[in-house]
Formats: sequence, C-alpha cells, structure tokens
Amino acid sequence: MDNSTIICTNCGATCKTKDEYCKNCWKKIHIETEPNNSIIDGMHSSEWEQWEEFIDKNADRYIEIYKENHDKKFFAHINWSAFFFGLNWVLYRRMFKVAVIAFIVVSLLSTFLSAVFLLPYRDEMKSLMEDIEPYRAYIEHGGKTLLTDAQGVPYSPKIVQRGASAERKLYEIALKAQLKCLLLIPLFCVFWGFFGDAIYKMHIKEKIRSKKGGTSIPELLGGRIILNVIGSLFLEPITSLIIAILI
Repeated sequence: MDNSTIICTNCGATCKTKDEYCKNCWKKIHIETEPNNSIIDGMHSSEWEQWEEFIDKNADRYIEIYKENHDKKFFAHINWSAFFFGLNWVLYRRMFKVAVIAFIVVSLLSTFLSAVFLLPYRDEMKSLMEDIEPYRAYIEHGGKTLLTDAQGVPYSPKIVQRGASAERKLYEIALKAQLKCLLLIPLFCVFWGFFGDAIYKMHIKEKIRSKKGGTSIPELLGGRIILNVIGSLFLEPITSLIIAILI
C-alpha cells in the first residue's frame, strides 16, 4: 500500500499521493514534477552537442529553433541570411545537393516562364526569322559570297541590313522574356527566408554522421562560379530552343 504523502498546493494540508482530491479543501491535487529535458528537447543533450558542433557558426540560434520544432518535419521560421542571400546561403552552409536541386528547379521554371512570356510575340518572331535567315547565311559565308534566294535573285544590301535589324529585335524580345523571369527572385527570397531553416535541419540529419558541416567561403565562391558557368552555357541555348519551338 502506498502511504507516501504530498502537500496540497491549494490549502497546504498533508494528503496521500494516491488521493485524487484533498480531504481538507476537497480540491483536485496537483502533483508538481520536474520537467524531463530530454523529452522537451526531443533529443538528449549529447545529441544536441553534436548538432552544435556540426552547425558551428550561430549554432545557438539554430539549436534553439530546432528544439522548438523537434517534432516537426517541416516548419516555417524566418532566416534573414537565407532571405537575402538565397542560394549563396545554401552554398555557404555546404548544402551542395540542395544547391544543385534548387538550380535545376529554377532553370526549369525559368524555361517554362520564358516560353509563356514569348508566346505573345510568336507571330512577330516568325516574321523576324524570315528576314534573319538570309542574313545568317550571309554571315556564315564570311559576308563576301553573293547569295541568292530560291528564285535565284541576289540578295540586296537592304535585305541584309533588314536581317541584321531583325536579329537585334529578336534578341530584344528574348531579353525581355529573361528579364521578366527576374520576377521569380522575390518568390525565392520568401521561400528561402521562411523555409531555409527547415531544409537545413533535414540536411543536418542526413550529413551529421559525416561531420562535413560548418561553413565555407571558398566552397561558396567555387560553387557560385560553377553554377554561373553552367547557367551561362545553358541559358542562351535553352532560350534559342524555346524560340525555335514557338516559331
């Protein structure tokens, strides 16, 4: 039989711990217990120490957020560094896989939006291409060979000039479509700003055993250069392909 006692928090009377109500004031007995930090945090202190070591800079800030959201797979929390620096913040935190996935998603989305923005110019681009083709053929021959159309009529300098002008207009149309794609930047700022911490948490869980955490400015610069080179190599061909498909 349990004969241990406890003090009623309502009136101060001594009661038995097995009693649900105080025999003196007849109010429900509230048993105060010390909080279990391991349950509150979702992990033992030694595990959080591993996280802190992995995160390195500003670890206190991240640990506090992750303790508050330890039971959530995905959550929203503002991160100003991620908001303003986006993909650069991802590379700085050494999330290379995330950076590649984000780059592919952004490229595909930009390609789709470019096609949408170019659709209103479809007829104009077709007309421009009719003037551009003789000009491009003229350039391919070094600008020296006398070219003729399908009927054998030589191209006049006026036709060549019109082709050069049409190519400039086509470039301007493609540039407008690319500039409109910059509207995606605020969208991505909001995404990284609110969900960057959650994505970083998933990265930590995946990579913490490898201990390849912390931050790295050289890897940020190297990753940025690689992505910029890839973007410059593929951006123009993709835009040209979209134009060819549309016309």
